Amino acid sequence: MGLQRAVVDWLDDRLELRESVQTVLNRRVPNYATTAYHYLGAVAVILIGIEFITGFLLGLSYVPDGAGAPAPAFTSVVFIQNTAYLGWLIRGVHFWGANLLLVTALVYMTAAFWNGDYRPPRELNWMVGVVIFLVIILFSFTGSLLPWDANAYLSRGREIAIASGSGVFPGSVSTFIKYLIQGGPLIGTPTLLRFFMAHVVLLPAVITGLLYLFYRLERRFGPAEPS
Repeated sequence: MGLQRAVVDWLDDRLELRESVQTVLNRRVPNYATTAYHYLGAVAVILIGIEFITGFLLGLSYVPDGAGAPAPAFTSVVFIQNTAYLGWLIRGVHFWGANLLLVTALVYMTAAFWNGDYRPPRELNWMVGVVIFLVIILFSFTGSLLPWDANAYLSRGREIAIASGSGVFPGSVSTFIKYLIQGGPLIGTPTLLRFFMAHVVLLPAVITGLLYLFYRLERRFGPAEPS
């Protein structure tokens, strides 16, 4: 305990940890900010944390290789589901947590819009929140290909065609976007690798930065009053 206290005191002298924690815990919250929807943002952050943890555990056994039949990616998912210790539970928590996160974020954004959270001086809060919601959708889009089964392959093919603007943009533009997303003329190992890297590296880094910015803005302006 003495060593622990010494380490905490040493860090506190340099980072002012106790003061920061006390500032957060003792912050006064307006009476109008006690409705249920104001807590949905915290629920979404908790769900994101759960997704990070379960995703890391799944990544310990996942192999992002789509070559061959059966492909190592599909085989690794079967191993996680049927053989790995508590793999079925971790994968289930990750899957249903992702769906619950989407629903929570959608309800929170709808309630925030209804409450007028986009009004000055919170316009930037609203824009950052919208971008966070879009990143959550991208998490779902990229992660749903990783099982590398027939459903994931065919579903992502349709979604990539929609995202590339097929039938809307000129053919050359649509083809360029399609190649950019899937890494070639067909969905294959390059597509899987791009989606995997986006899902486990790019999007987590982006959403972490956005959540920090959103938190700082919320601390700066506080919750919006009901319209």
